[in-house]
Amino acid sequence: MTLWIAIVVLTVGAAALALLPLLRPRRSRSSLEHAVQFYESRRQELERQVAAGLISESERAASEAEQARRLLAIGRQQQAAEEQGHDAAFRRKMAALLLLLGLPLLSIPIYLRTGTPNFPDQPIASRVAPNGDAEMAQALQRIELHLASNPNDARGFEVIAPAYMRLGRFQDAAFAYRRVIAISGETAERLADLGEALIAAQNGIVSAEAKEAFLKAVALDPSFAKARFYIALATEQDGDAAGAVQKLQDLSASLPEGPGKMRVEAELDRFRAEGKAPARPQSGPQSEAGRALSALPADERAKAIEGMVESLAARLSTQGGSFEEWQRLIQARVVLNQRDKAATALAEARKALGDAARAELDRLATSLDLKGTP
Repeated sequence: MTLWIAIVVLTVGAAALALLPLLRPRRSRSSLEHAVQFYESRRQELERQVAAGLISESERAASEAEQARRLLAIGRQQQAAEEQGHDAAFRRKMAALLLLLGLPLLSIPIYLRTGTPNFPDQPIASRVAPNGDAEMAQALQRIELHLASNPNDARGFEVIAPAYMRLGRFQDAAFAYRRVIAISGETAERLADLGEALIAAQNGIVSAEAKEAFLKAVALDPSFAKARFYIALATEQDGDAAGAVQKLQDLSASLPEGPGKMRVEAELDRFRAEGKAPARPQSGPQSEAGRALSALPADERAKAIEGMVESLAARLSTQGGSFEEWQRLIQARVVLNQRDKAATALAEARKALGDAARAELDRLATSLDLKGTP
């Protein structure tokens, strides 16, 4: 008896919830304004928490993304309501009558046939989306709604563009960077960010639009490293490998020691591995093994190098090693265009070395552009 009372209560409640949208007047714009004000106040609070060290930057971004998703949903509902206008009273009454009668008449027989009230509930843990992807998606949706209502909010596009890049939505990131440039004007950094998004959208191909963006960036700031780096890659894709190597060497010589220089050197190592650049100068006499490796044909040399990398990876995975050894493995994976394995090695290094090498590994990940790699 208790079960049937609960079924009746739930059925009536479901019918009432179904009827509520038909009986409720349209939302006014004040609901969206209130949501935007709440989003801004929450964003400021998150920034204060980050400054106080209470949460991390990634947690702040996930929380903002969640709020932005909700904001976007409110705006879309409001826009849809404005486009549709007021429903006729007769249509509302008919729809309410059909729902009031049809919902119980359909749901109760279906439940009697297929329902299992004694079946155990699903564990809460199994419902949680992994890696915070759901939170990030919801946050993005809310920011998108805000931007749909405020298309000239350059700051909003600046915030959402890197999030699009991390999620692999490269075309959306390129659009966001274009909007930032259109609203706030061209700078070397904005143009380089746009070019980078366009390259990612083309799976590594430097398109004409991307190359033009990098050339404009260099015209604004001749020393801007990111733009110079991608111009070198564009030169290689144009068929001038020697010119690309020269540009990379000039860029490397102009950079101080650090992640940026390491990234350029890693690209030069790729050129060397492919036989497009002279070998790195030796600081001493080359070993017999090194001379034998250099004497091998290109394909056999590549296999031999990959074998040595795999051997290093196996040893570090089973026995551990120093930061320098893990760094050498990760860079070798990148040079061999094995970015997934490079990201795996980075994760293993973080686990093996712990907090002592966290800062160095973060810098290495940034220099090799591995932070967004799964």
